Amino acid sequence: MANYTDDDDDYDVIIYDPLPDNETLGKDGAQQCPPYDPAVLSAQLLPQLYTTVFLLGLLDIILMMCILVKCHRLRQVEHTYFLNLAVSNLCFLLTLPIQAHAASYGGPLGHPMCTVLVALSSVGLHSEALFNALLTLQSYLVCSRARRLSPAARRGACGALASGLAWLAAALLALPEVLLCAAPGDSRGSRCPCSGPHFLPGQGTAWEPILTLKVNLAGLLVPLLVFIVCLVRLGKTLRKSDLFRLVFVIMVVFLLMWGPYNVALFLSTFKDSFSLRDCGSRYHLDRSVQVTGIIASTHCCVNPLLYVLLDKAFQRRLCPCCCPLPPTEDPAQDTPWEECDHSTQL
Repeated sequence: MANYTDDDDDYDVIIYDPLPDNETLGKDGAQQCPPYDPAVLSAQLLPQLYTTVFLLGLLDIILMMCILVKCHRLRQVEHTYFLNLAVSNLCFLLTLPIQAHAASYGGPLGHPMCTVLVALSSVGLHSEALFNALLTLQSYLVCSRARRLSPAARRGACGALASGLAWLAAALLALPEVLLCAAPGDSRGSRCPCSGPHFLPGQGTAWEPILTLKVNLAGLLVPLLVFIVCLVRLGKTLRKSDLFRLVFVIMVVFLLMWGPYNVALFLSTFKDSFSLRDCGSRYHLDRSVQVTGIIASTHCCVNPLLYVLLDKAFQRRLCPCCCPLPPTEDPAQDTPWEECDHSTQL
């Protein structure tokens, strides 16, 4: 506020400098920012979107499991990984009706239901990232050393053991969120952390940076690093494998849909370190976290659909007149992935 006084007149002229939009000053003179309200977008979008994604995703996952169990009969390690990937997507998919109901009716979720929601979403996300990394590594082994791999290394206990370790690692990675969400005496009361723009129960606490780094490392950087290393090592071999092409598409879509959320969450958590402390930056970061989180949540529907559309063995069984299966010495055996490239295409 600027005060200018004219000595020649009997009155004062007071000129007020207006504050910038969306910014106010508190009693201590500190800048007070109006918080972003995620309930508006949630109420308008989530009930219809998540209901549609849930129904379509459930159909896709059931069809994917039927293909793996009845067509492939889980004979190879990659089939086991694909089946566990479908279970990971199912874990995350089961959270969508809960979120849609909460967004539609606007009431806060109680601690038991909120704990289940956090556990399913966190385990589903971390296990999906781990199984994507295992699939990428397995496809690299199949493409680069297929003729040297013994049948025992391609099927059996190897896939079951690796899958069990992956689920154990996913459960351990999800444990901090579950314990923090279920902790008694929480200042959040009955408010579920998943109802806010940040999908972590540690928002506004000392746990928030740790949980954000964990999600970025385990949920994005680890599968991305495995993908890049295997892709560089394979080189031109990529064009010779149906398996790697399928895993390549699934992994790229996973990174494209979950990557923006991880980046927005990282910037929002560490906004002070990036000089993003003004009201506009805070508002847009919170909105970006919610929007990218909604997009990433729909991935549990897209992932099984990609497998159903791109699995060539399923395509040949679906349309044998166009893509007949090659004759094999043992009819009970599946065609190996590395030998599935033929001149006849759909």
